[in-house]
Amino acid sequence: MYRKTNMRPLTLALAATGLLGLIPLAHAGVTAQTRSARVRHKTNQQSIAVGEVSSNVVTQSAYAQHTPELPKQKHIFKSGISSKVLGRKEIEAAGPGAGGAQMLNFAPGVSTLASYGTGAAKAQISIDGIKQGWGNPKGSEAAHSIAISFDGIPMNNPATGLWQSPQVNQPSIIQGIHVTYGPGNPENRWYNNIGGGIDFVPIQPTNKPGASIGMSYGSNDFKNIHFDVRTGNFDGFSAVLAGGVSSGNSFIGVPSGTSLLSPSGVVLPSHSYAWFLKIRKRFRRGDDSFGAYLAKGSAYKPYDIPVSAAAGTTINGFDNKTGKPIPGPLYSQQTSGFYNAAPYKIDSNSTWMFYNKLNVDIGAATWLHNDIWYRYGHRLHNRYVSYGVGAPNTNEYNDPHSETYGDKLWFDSKLPYNKLGFGGYFIKSRDNSKNAFYSQYAPYYATRFVPNDKYRSNFLDVTDVAAFFQDKIHPISSVDITPGVRVEQFQMNYTPFTTETFPESSQLYPKGNQAILPADSRSLSAVEPSVNISWRPIHHLALFAGYSEAYQTPAFGGGGGPFQAIPASSLSLEKGQNYQAGFKVHVAHDGYLHHFLFSANWYFTRFSNQYLPITLTNGDVINADGTSDYEGVNIYAVDNPLYWLHTFANLSFQKAYFSNYTVKGKSYDGLPVANVPDATFNIGAYTKSFVDGILLEPRIWVQYTGPQSLYDSITKSPSATAKLPSYTLLNLALHSKIPMHMAYFRNVGVDVDLLNVLGNRYNSYEYISSGGTYGPNTKGDLIGLPGAPRTFYVSLTANF
Repeated sequence: MYRKTNMRPLTLALAATGLLGLIPLAHAGVTAQTRSARVRHKTNQQSIAVGEVSSNVVTQSAYAQHTPELPKQKHIFKSGISSKVLGRKEIEAAGPGAGGAQMLNFAPGVSTLASYGTGAAKAQISIDGIKQGWGNPKGSEAAHSIAISFDGIPMNNPATGLWQSPQVNQPSIIQGIHVTYGPGNPENRWYNNIGGGIDFVPIQPTNKPGASIGMSYGSNDFKNIHFDVRTGNFDGFSAVLAGGVSSGNSFIGVPSGTSLLSPSGVVLPSHSYAWFLKIRKRFRRGDDSFGAYLAKGSAYKPYDIPVSAAAGTTINGFDNKTGKPIPGPLYSQQTSGFYNAAPYKIDSNSTWMFYNKLNVDIGAATWLHNDIWYRYGHRLHNRYVSYGVGAPNTNEYNDPHSETYGDKLWFDSKLPYNKLGFGGYFIKSRDNSKNAFYSQYAPYYATRFVPNDKYRSNFLDVTDVAAFFQDKIHPISSVDITPGVRVEQFQMNYTPFTTETFPESSQLYPKGNQAILPADSRSLSAVEPSVNISWRPIHHLALFAGYSEAYQTPAFGGGGGPFQAIPASSLSLEKGQNYQAGFKVHVAHDGYLHHFLFSANWYFTRFSNQYLPITLTNGDVINADGTSDYEGVNIYAVDNPLYWLHTFANLSFQKAYFSNYTVKGKSYDGLPVANVPDATFNIGAYTKSFVDGILLEPRIWVQYTGPQSLYDSITKSPSATAKLPSYTLLNLALHSKIPMHMAYFRNVGVDVDLLNVLGNRYNSYEYISSGGTYGPNTKGDLIGLPGAPRTFYVSLTANF
């Protein structure tokens, strides 16, 4: 009999490794430097004596410390790949209630699909049309193809490739976000970078001490409190502790008078929190740091909403046995309310992780880097009602979890005309796919422990081993050529454990067991070449081009998916091939150009061997496959033309389509990829002025999201013609800093943010109904969810 491995002792061992690793390093040298070793290695910062204290005893902003995870403009300018850094100004534009997805809105080519209102709920993001995460969208192919990291440590579940946006739910603790387009260089690539990478970089330990505490209140009873405390540099040690807690209701409510079960009444509440700790020890030849992060987001989620009224589709659902509607007011955006939706489920996502990052100058112009980490992830999808009243799968208790640990060791060696990067990583993970569909009502009276409908609880162990080598060659000062290669091997071992988890159901309802196939294993490997070139023919202009490949495993988890219904022998790695070419302009200071950075590039990505599962209303899965192509242009610019003015603009045009797409043997070649905007654009200006010693910052920015193709649930494929209309949002804010003129009390911030000022009504997502969820009368109708209405926030922050 299979016996589940206990990984808990490993967590203690890793914790000990991280903490004990700091002790001997405290005695390793006499001097310490003001930046981390990776910063000094890249930017040659000067050093100061350990324990040196600033003579003016001034505190420091939480976001002032530079970190190499957020490259400076000069580094981006010289790079042969396309990337964008989002700083505090862009993050603040998403509002204090934003989650990890909403914070990304101000990078070109990045779009967000979210229909809730707080960061506690799941959302989906895409980079150049390639997706990550589940929100609500039907037909979201391969939504696991962007690598997400926190402080450089991977957050994706290696078995599924998925990351859920509530794992980053407190904007106040995020210092910046680094977005990379395409697989990038081998040294910075993880196990699912086909679409790109996103690194959420938290507040770092600062050289000087400081602290802040703040709170926000906003629409739909949103409340938040957050803090951070920084010790400053003391005898080579520095630390930061930060966190926040939020609660609030969705802008979507439940129709008054519905007979469908709604435990939260007519509102859909949410809660979230995140805590972060990082301790760093600097020594003469490097540094060592220990980090810990804990986050959770939980939200009551609604059903989608019919856009137009259909006969027999009411707020009370329909009788699943007879198919007849339950009398009541018609259910649609036109009749029961644009922002009213039927109740559905509670959805929560949580993660906790800790890690150790070591950087040592080992001599001969070579640095050693080592990251070791452990991460636990858990999702709970608890459906408590079905629109088809009396359905045998009225309830769903989807309770998967994963555990991952890994170690990445690599070296950077600087030679006269090139810089070598080489190393590798080892990652081990275990994923459990536990899920139970049942009905607690007559005549079934089932439970999540003895489900009467479909159920599963299987394990997939994934061992991912990779080795890489890259050589940044600069034969002359204006040219950088970076060829590289990565070799990666995936070992997957599948163990069905459904019968052991649900022994009674296996006897009473054997047809519900989704573990169709026996235990199996599969070993897959790949070689990923890449080359990126940057040429700077004149001082302020850089031309760049590149090609890179990346592979990933097909997503495990859903019933009927890999190993559970698809034999291991038929599995292959999904492949991404990315081409980029463009130019960049960087001017530090000249006339009206100050910290000016402009980037424009063309890209083309071919995503082949895709596994494209289609989940039906009853929980069944149709297995499809195909190849999709993504082509477009990304442009962005940022400038401070005057000392009191900051401006930015982001523009993208993209086309995504299937060059090969087969569903049950039927070809849909040439169809567009659903839920990918044809274009996105945003532009903004932030100004500064002093009034009676108070710093005022009026802000204005506009966001445009273009039309996007819809998914057709009838054909089980994207629609060739139907599109979601475009929409534009106007946003305003007034931020202020009131000085306190005290040694340790720097200022008080008072901020007012107003999003979607004009109150535009728009749907952020739509699809064509097959009639399975809302009854046959809705077949062919549009189903959707609205985007956020006019929203306000007021924030107060004390900075010490």
